Amino acid sequence: MRRTLFFALLMLMLPLVGLTRAQDGMDLPTPLYLLTNNGQVQRIGLGTEGVSTVSPADVFVVDFGIAPDGNWLAYRTEKGLYILNIYSQESAAIEEGTADLPPSRGHGDTLAWSPTGDMIVYTTAYGARVYTNTPTAPLFADLREGLFVNMQWSPTGAYLAAEAEGNIWWIYRRENNSLILTSAISSSIGLAWVNDNELVFAPADGGLIRMNLASANAQTILLDNSWHYSLPATQPDGTVVLFGVQKTDTEVPEGSGRLISLAPNTPRSSALTETVLELNGLRWAPTGKLILALRGGVLAMILPGTGDGFPLPFADVVAYSWGPMPKESVNGLALTFGGAFLAADGNNIQQVWRLPADSSPPVQVTQATSDITAYVVSPGGRDVAYVSDGKLWSQGFLVTSDAKQLADKAAFASELTYNPNGRQIAYVLPNSDGIQGGIWLVSTTGGDAKVILPHGAPNNPPTASFSQPVFAPNINGLLVTRSAANYPEALMLIDLNTFDAQEIGVASKAIWLQSGLVLAYNSGLGYGANTSEQIIYRIDPARPAEASKIAVIPQPARIVTMQDIIAARARMVLGTSLIGPRALNVADMLTTTGAINAVGSGGFMVSPLLSPDGRYVAGQTHEGGALTVRDMQTGKQVVLAAPPKISEFSWVR
Repeated sequence: MRRTLFFALLMLMLPLVGLTRAQDGMDLPTPLYLLTNNGQVQRIGLGTEGVSTVSPADVFVVDFGIAPDGNWLAYRTEKGLYILNIYSQESAAIEEGTADLPPSRGHGDTLAWSPTGDMIVYTTAYGARVYTNTPTAPLFADLREGLFVNMQWSPTGAYLAAEAEGNIWWIYRRENNSLILTSAISSSIGLAWVNDNELVFAPADGGLIRMNLASANAQTILLDNSWHYSLPATQPDGTVVLFGVQKTDTEVPEGSGRLISLAPNTPRSSALTETVLELNGLRWAPTGKLILALRGGVLAMILPGTGDGFPLPFADVVAYSWGPMPKESVNGLALTFGGAFLAADGNNIQQVWRLPADSSPPVQVTQATSDITAYVVSPGGRDVAYVSDGKLWSQGFLVTSDAKQLADKAAFASELTYNPNGRQIAYVLPNSDGIQGGIWLVSTTGGDAKVILPHGAPNNPPTASFSQPVFAPNINGLLVTRSAANYPEALMLIDLNTFDAQEIGVASKAIWLQSGLVLAYNSGLGYGANTSEQIIYRIDPARPAEASKIAVIPQPARIVTMQDIIAARARMVLGTSLIGPRALNVADMLTTTGAINAVGSGGFMVSPLLSPDGRYVAGQTHEGGALTVRDMQTGKQVVLAAPPKISEFSWVR
């Protein structure tokens, strides 16, 4: 029996084969997203993650695309184009009333994010529409070269290949916020990017051709036209896999082919199987190891070498797309500093975990009987203080020891911080029944906790509240931030000998430098002549009136976190004030002059935090997701395999 009959059998098997079997039979390279006939987008996760609905329940989606960070969904309805953060539920309308609708679905991606996350291209009745997320206002442009059915970005987004009806391809080069037509391919049954500047295509009259877009579209014949080729795909090692049939082979029906491969720098192809597959409705999955077939609303996963496959338990699929390739999963990390985080134990209670720096797996440290809501590790990593059951506790961090109570009035305590010698802990309490909120201080050697700067303290606005306590490295002082309605945020320095507090600057965040000076910056959203700027000040606490403005971060860049890494140099992670996905950037700043130099990309993550030496950026894959760490020396980013969900990561000095 020919494999071309496989799908007739597949339709009969559909009620009998479940999703679990499909996932057991072959590993998905990345999460798979399906649009069903009821207008809902379903996510099939990796491993045992299962199936979930990611589009809003009250909208009817007509097409969609997944952002390069895997967190944002762009979707169209009959009313417009919208984006939604799948995890935080943050959302925005991109275009309403004029977004148009895709003329066809299921052949390819009709809505595609750029790899940088700042551009979306979507098919329309006249061609395609381009949306660019810019600091001033969204930009829109139209592509009218053809009636497009499929959009494919090059790996870094330098080019876009748009497939029109009739197997015609139009190639656009991205220049800043514009897409410039650079080439046209009159016929190709599929197309694959080899790298960011080169692609391979298979003309309908035979052969396989490689084209270099960075070299005046120079073309190289890889395979001659004695064969018909279709659906090329590039595997991670550079091997091109595709389907082929010799023109003189009368045994293979029209529209079918056998799987072959072409290794890099090899003049001859290799047959991978004698199996003949009908090619209608086939599309490669990322990595070129798996094929999906969509026919009559049924989506099946196929192993191309054998033709064996499994239908998914959805009988009404109208379109599908893949999420971004996941980062390498690791059990432990070799780091210059260890870390700590909160994660659930076997009883689903949030505990403190330790991340060793020697590549060994994380270790649960605490055994609290109720969720730990805040924690801090002492300098040197000997102890950990944490809040659980409304109380503040302390115990050993590196070596297990019994927990001892430090304070019994710590409900909702947050922002715990040790002083440099580990003998005091400052924290923030909200106002509550019978408890004065403010900045509290407790000794780790014993004694009562006490409020040292109450919310609404005298000589401050009545609505003043205080947060972000950080001990000074060289004096007995504590830096805090004051917030009050209708007042700019201000930095206050508490003298821990007298508990007097004085304002030393108008800013919302600050770090101490090794020299004892302070680097402070505002949110860029508050007071001042130009609220779009984020201004960085250098402050000498002994002479705050002489504070100097040393640098300005313009829109849309925003400082997410800052770390003093060596003398006279601070490292910053820069995010964006724009809604939607955007890779982080890392930059160094001379604290003497404010000169800023780019270090590299910080990748996609949320809640990033720089290691004390600035080498690593650690964060979460998404809000409530796994720990991810990027090495700024190598550019490699990995994800910690377990625990699968963490929060409140911190580095241990």
